[in-house]
Amino acid sequence: MLFLESFIVAAVASVLAIRWFLALTGFPKLGEGGVHIAHMLWGGALMLVALLLLFAYLDRPIQHVAAIVAGLGFGTFIDEIGKFLTADNDYFFRPTVALIYVVLVTMFIIGRTLVGRRALTQREALANAMDLLEIRLDHPLEGDDRARIEKLLSQADPSSELVVAMGRYLDGLPERPDVDAWWEAIPRWFAARYHRISLDPRFARLLSAAVIVYTAAAVVSSLLVLVTARRVGAPLSIAELGQIVSTLVGAALIGVGVAALPGSRVEAYRWFQRGILVWLLVTQVFIFYTSQFAGLGGLAIDLAAYVMLRYAIGHEG
Repeated sequence: MLFLESFIVAAVASVLAIRWFLALTGFPKLGEGGVHIAHMLWGGALMLVALLLLFAYLDRPIQHVAAIVAGLGFGTFIDEIGKFLTADNDYFFRPTVALIYVVLVTMFIIGRTLVGRRALTQREALANAMDLLEIRLDHPLEGDDRARIEKLLSQADPSSELVVAMGRYLDGLPERPDVDAWWEAIPRWFAARYHRISLDPRFARLLSAAVIVYTAAAVVSSLLVLVTARRVGAPLSIAELGQIVSTLVGAALIGVGVAALPGSRVEAYRWFQRGILVWLLVTQVFIFYTSQFAGLGGLAIDLAAYVMLRYAIGHEG
């Protein structure tokens, strides 16, 4: 699931970066004399690089790099989908960003459905243990690495000769002190700060106030769509009506979370997350259909809120 999330984040980042860059630079063309090198080709090249990395290396860190490179390539590729859905090769085809967003969200939902939170089978547990051990062959093991591998082996078939052999091999590997790499030290630093801040009794009140203010802003912005349409005299479009309804549904879910906050912080976070997901998966689609750039700021805030809530749930539970 980590690889899929890295792929999608990289794809979203590339689409946003490309559209912001093109808007700032006046949509330049690369090439002369009637030749234009579309950035779709660069996307294909990046995806090719990702495939070559996967073909050439078995290391898990390289696979993670390949997932990020592939995401950058896919985002660069799909950014030009409007050109291939219109007869006049219209890059500014109105539903383009909404279509891109739907594709990425669908990929994420399918990935979450396939992986989910189900328990590993015995074969999967063994395969994951082998994957973790592969990059540590003939090297001293840190305590946390050994614990992760042993936990996976404990979920595998104990009668398997391979499981027994791996257990013996682990027993023969020397240990070394745990040393945090920078990518491990940063999350632990944040976890320690979050734990300290969350113990402050004012934390829940400030959290409730921030959530209520943000939710109110989202509701007001959607209601302004309704007010504007009434002043103009035009009927609400399907996209505008969908934006208003989905915003109110998300706000209602967040309201349930605010009510649950005094009793259980984790339960409140889960309701907040459900409301944010409605905005991410439904509301943003309608916003992007209405205007390709209007929803970028809201999308960035919703994504940041969703990531922070996932982090908080993981450290509260």
